[in-house]
Amino acid sequence: MSTVIVTAADEGYAPLLRDLLDSLTEHRGALGFSIIVLDLGLAPSTRGEIESRVDRVIAPSWMFKPHAKFDSNPKYLSRAARPFLPDLAPGHSIYIWLDADTWVQQRQGLEGLIDAARDVDIAAVPTVHRAYALGAKEMSWLHERYRMALGAGQAIELLQQPYFNAGVMAIRAGSQLWRTFTERFQAALDRWQGDFLSDQAIINAAIVLDRLTVNRLPAAANWLCHLALPLWNAETRLLVEPVPAFDPLLVVHNTFNKKERERVLTDLSGRRFRTQLTRTAIASFACHDNQ
Repeated sequence: MSTVIVTAADEGYAPLLRDLLDSLTEHRGALGFSIIVLDLGLAPSTRGEIESRVDRVIAPSWMFKPHAKFDSNPKYLSRAARPFLPDLAPGHSIYIWLDADTWVQQRQGLEGLIDAARDVDIAAVPTVHRAYALGAKEMSWLHERYRMALGAGQAIELLQQPYFNAGVMAIRAGSQLWRTFTERFQAALDRWQGDFLSDQAIINAAIVLDRLTVNRLPAAANWLCHLALPLWNAETRLLVEPVPAFDPLLVVHNTFNKKERERVLTDLSGRRFRTQLTRTAIASFACHDNQ
C-alpha cells in the first residue's frame, strides 16, 4: 500500500516544518512513505530548500465555491484543501495528515496511523486523557467552532461526543470521509456564522452525524501540549506522558498559540528546566542532559 504524508506551512511556520521533516526522514526507508508539502506562502528560497527534501511541493488553490470571507486568505487554504487530498495527490492508498507544528518522536506513531487506517474511514486521536485539563475555556472554544460551522443546535449535540483533533489523522483513499467532508464543508461555507474557518469541526461532524468508522488512537499518538505538558525521561531521553506509567509520546503536537515560547518541563526526578517544545530544542537539551 502506498502511503503519503501531507502537511502545510507558510514562511512563519517554516522552522516548524523543518522540524517535522527532520523527524520523518529517519523513518522513510523503513516505512516507504512519500511526503507532500502544501505551500501556503513559503519564501522562494525556503520552497527550493523544502523541494529538495520532499516528493512534491504544491501551491493549493481554493476548490470550493468562491467565498467572500475565506477564499482569498492563504491561511485558510490548508483547511479548505484537506477534503481534496486525493485530488491534489492521486494514486496513494493512505493519506496521513500531520500539522506542521507536530513532530514524530517514535516510529510507532507512524506505524500505528498506517495500520489503523487500512479498514476504516479515518484513524484519529480523540482529545481524551486523564492528564488533560479540559475546562470551561476549552469547551467554549469547541462550542464556538461547532456553532460557526453548523449552528447552535448541532453544536450542543456534538459537544456530547469526544472531539477528534485533526492535526494528526490517517484516511484511506476509499474512505467515505472524503465525500461527506467535502459536502458538509460546502454546506457549512454556504451559511458560515463567524470569522474563523474550522475544518476540524466539520470532520468531527462528519464522523458523528454520518456514522463513519473510526479507529481511535491513544493520546500519545497526537499529544496536545497545551492541555498537559509532557514530562522528560532523562534515562530514555524522550518526552513522556505526565502520569504513570510515563509512556513515551509518539507524536508531539505543539498546540500552544505562541509556539516559539519556552515552557517549563519537569523530569521524572522532579528537576525543572526551560525549553521550547520543538524537536530541535528537545534534541539539543537531550544532548546537553546526557553530558
